[in-house]
Amino acid sequence: MDLLLKLPWDWEPSVVVGCIVLAAGYLLFARGRAFFFLTGTALLLLDLVSPIDTLGDRYLFSAHVVQHFLLALVIPPLWLLGIPNGAAESALKRPPIAGLERFLSKPFVAWTAGVGAMLVWHAPALFNAALASDGLHITQHLSFLVTGTIFWWPVLHPIEDHRMAPLGGIAYLFSACVACSLLGAVLAFARPGLYPAYLNPEDRLGILPVLRDGWGLDAKNDQQLGGMLMWVPGCFVYLSGIMWIAARWYSAPERPAGELAR
Repeated sequence: MDLLLKLPWDWEPSVVVGCIVLAAGYLLFARGRAFFFLTGTALLLLDLVSPIDTLGDRYLFSAHVVQHFLLALVIPPLWLLGIPNGAAESALKRPPIAGLERFLSKPFVAWTAGVGAMLVWHAPALFNAALASDGLHITQHLSFLVTGTIFWWPVLHPIEDHRMAPLGGIAYLFSACVACSLLGAVLAFARPGLYPAYLNPEDRLGILPVLRDGWGLDAKNDQQLGGMLMWVPGCFVYLSGIMWIAARWYSAPERPAGELAR
């Protein structure tokens, strides 16, 4: 904990200004469920400027997984929960937006976008390329936000009648949980060195001895921890979504059986 407090924060102007614009735009035009949207925006700011970013970029694969976890699985659902019905209905009355939304909200498209981004970006060749290129790294993070939002849209659609039916939503999230678990297991049990930048990182901050000896995170343990974070907490988010769907299904008025799996 002392180390985290001593690590520098990277107050990248584009990130800070972007988060301020998001929060201000929401309060100006939407407001409805401010707690959720503003919490998601605050987490985005912390994810990208706090020491997590420094550790993930330069030292620890596991810290990078935490970043991706927040960008794809935590921030997007909070944003979607914060969108008021009225704002969504107003936006979806515009033909270009409505047409794009109809396509992206198809479960197969949304699932492929969200889960596919997670699988593709953690392929060693692409992940390592992103670590070596600032532009590609920014693209990687933005893609997790965008595809994460697309993934959660059919489940957490601001207009409740547009959400997936309970059985479909449960299957949708469970299959994503399985895919995320498999990726986490592969990373946890693979040989160390899938991501060479974390084998012998350049220690500009002089913290590597603490990470390796104090925290016990050598390259092998770090990669295993990253895989386990994707495997267990990642799957827990999907399972939380399943429990939320089941709870709402149980408390809702009875509907015709054909609507449950539509």
